[in-house]
Amino acid sequence: MKNTLLLFVCTLVTQIITAQNINLQISDSETKESIEFATVLLPDYKKSFVSNEKGIFMIDTNKYKLPLKVIVEQFGFDQKEITLQNNTSAYNIFLDPATEVLQEIIIPPANAKIKERTYGRTSEGSGKIAGFFRSYNSENKDSGLEFGMILNTNNKLKKVKKIHWHIGSVGFIKAVYSLQFYEVENGKPTKRIPHTDIHFTIKNTDLGWNIVNVEDLNIYIDGSKKVAAILKTLKVDLNKKADDNYLGVNVGFAAGNVLTARDSQFEEWMKIPMNYPFYITVDSYE
Repeated sequence: MKNTLLLFVCTLVTQIITAQNINLQISDSETKESIEFATVLLPDYKKSFVSNEKGIFMIDTNKYKLPLKVIVEQFGFDQKEITLQNNTSAYNIFLDPATEVLQEIIIPPANAKIKERTYGRTSEGSGKIAGFFRSYNSENKDSGLEFGMILNTNNKLKKVKKIHWHIGSVGFIKAVYSLQFYEVENGKPTKRIPHTDIHFTIKNTDLGWNIVNVEDLNIYIDGSKKVAAILKTLKVDLNKKADDNYLGVNVGFAAGNVLTARDSQFEEWMKIPMNYPFYITVDSYE
């Protein structure tokens, strides 16, 4: 009798815990394939998150009360808004592809002279001033922190070949980041420039210069003199043995190629008169 009662209590507790969470499965409406690292917005709480690489995101309904408005978006798809109800434990969300944001096909001028140029901060610095973009934990690791630099370039057509990022110190095990280029107005990122996704992983052993070769992705930037190179946190594997799961870089004060960041899509971009070792190598058509 005691064993039966204990089993009943355990089952009841398990059901209660399960009911506290709602799982979202985000997929492509045409291919039915999962959409990795989609953005999940909770406008009533002004919170933004990122789904995992399988398009799954779990919402804690103890923290975010039902009924709950949820907006799901991913670059290249139409945004979708739903309302989560009390009697729903799981949702399959299908996003429709958006044709208006397809990457433009650019043919470089045949008679142009190609010069390799670099834009950003190429020196790694002395290491005397360290900056930390995030102390990741279980509460904020899925929030999709965005940070990057406003790069001063030229007014020529440019093909991006390589991304260079110097890492000073790492507290987590590994993290996945995306890189997206933005147009710039009034010193802040505005409209995203359509191009193939750039995803890469930083491990706690990847200290020093990390180079990502993107030449085969055919990413072109038009004659804009300023462009924002924005890194977004997609996934973090926390080091449970570490006191702090941080990402550290060498920073310095700067008037050009300055740092910009935001914690959430509901926040304005912050412009900070500092920079860190990060630059792009391009072919400039002049």
